[in-house]
Amino acid sequence: MSQTDVLIVGAGPTGLTTAIELARRNINVRIIDRRSTPSTQSKALVVHARTLELLDLLGVADELVRRGYTSPGIDFSAKARSPLRANMHRLDTRFPFILILPQAETEAALEARLNQFGVTVERQRSLSHFVETETGIRGTIEAEDGKTIEIEARYIVGADGAHSTVRKTLGLPFAGSPYEWTAFLGDVFMQGHHAEGGTEQHSNDRGLAFIVPFADGSHRIVTIDRHYQREPKRQDLTLEQLQESISAILEKPIQLSNPRWLTRWGADLRLVSQYCVGRAFLAGDAAHTHSPAGGQGMNTGIQDAFNLGWKLAFVIKGIAPEPLLETYHAERHTVGQRVLRVSDLLLRSLLLRQRQLRQIREALFRFLIPIAPVQKQLAGNLSGIGIRYNTGDGQTRGMRLPDLELRDADHNPVRLYDLLRFPGYTLLLFINPDEAISVHQQIDRILCQSDEMLQPCIVLNSGLPERHRFGVNTLVDYRGEFETKLGAATGRILLVRPDAYVAFDLATLKPDPFIERLSDWKVLTKSLASAAELALS
Repeated sequence: MSQTDVLIVGAGPTGLTTAIELARRNINVRIIDRRSTPSTQSKALVVHARTLELLDLLGVADELVRRGYTSPGIDFSAKARSPLRANMHRLDTRFPFILILPQAETEAALEARLNQFGVTVERQRSLSHFVETETGIRGTIEAEDGKTIEIEARYIVGADGAHSTVRKTLGLPFAGSPYEWTAFLGDVFMQGHHAEGGTEQHSNDRGLAFIVPFADGSHRIVTIDRHYQREPKRQDLTLEQLQESISAILEKPIQLSNPRWLTRWGADLRLVSQYCVGRAFLAGDAAHTHSPAGGQGMNTGIQDAFNLGWKLAFVIKGIAPEPLLETYHAERHTVGQRVLRVSDLLLRSLLLRQRQLRQIREALFRFLIPIAPVQKQLAGNLSGIGIRYNTGDGQTRGMRLPDLELRDADHNPVRLYDLLRFPGYTLLLFINPDEAISVHQQIDRILCQSDEMLQPCIVLNSGLPERHRFGVNTLVDYRGEFETKLGAATGRILLVRPDAYVAFDLATLKPDPFIERLSDWKVLTKSLASAAELALS
């Protein structure tokens, strides 16, 4: 019987991201997938800013951007000739856009990164069943040739989609219902309409159409057409049907050719009640399925994976207590609920049947969406940048930390997110050079109590790092971004989680409250176990 720390079922974007997070922390992981080869279907097309930020921590984001192309935002208008976008260009991020990239390309980049850590996807392997034991789980894997493999793991992650075997084995209800509509989906070449780039949306009495161009000149076309709703859902889609549908919704003759993918497609609105049961975890479509509006599905799954991955690694290594894993459900289930609610509301508003109601919707959208606070809210919600984890204290804890540009002793720019690729917690001490000497003893005390899973960094608000030797990485906030982005005065101390969310935020460094508070939380004692306690408190 083979053994591993974590068995991941499903090698889509969610499973691959979980595996990378574990492998880069030297956790033994096996990932299986029933497919014999990687998927070549485009599937999900949109990669949002927060997903790119997290994948940047894994060293994958730049490769994804290289493979795809950028769009300024998501169009909410009924006619693409006058787009009405939730624009992303004002987001405080290195990725102020929507990345258009077929899911197959995203998976290829993630799998290549996983391979760099010495882990390969075990294909033509499917989970038959598993049971929980006192020390982990014991599962049976079926190979394509009918042979079975028995495996023991400390934990199992179900990233195996909407029909998840892991979820069914756990006996968890997948509460919700399917949508009544059936969509047409095709990846085809199109003549008769010029798509400007990014996401286009059109609607009329017949229904709703989405158009997304690919870099090779082909297009993803999705229609939800009232004229075809009574046809059998499992019937094959023909090119002629898709062509007639898109022509009717665009209200002009369209010619389609060279289809790479044609299918009828439906969606469910479902959410599992628990993301974790004992030593088993659910992520991505195994935990939630929802409307395609806003392109949230794959992004939410990848963000699930990142949240779960580092927590599993900390517990397996003994860095954090096992109750840390309970925060995965507490944080991500709330996000799943919000995604279901927002994506469903958005799609239903776009599918209004009566022309008068659609005209009212269009008028409201054209009035509201250009308003700056509405733009900010829309962009923040859709991009994932606005997600924060509720800690119940109303403070900065749980806040996403934006990327900052600092400068090192050699005057080279250093991005904060480059520092956060460190696999543990990062402690940022923001101080004035004039105060540096007075807090030198406190900094020494921090260094004495820290271990290999905590990297302390001193950030000066001005001056030259080489003039202050603390034996720890010292940088300068030469652009004043601690003040402009975080509203931080000197004396600010931030403990940042591995996923770039704030674990705690202390506003003053003078003289002893900092050490006393750290002592109270036991943040820097015994392998950072208390950093997990912060997440639980």
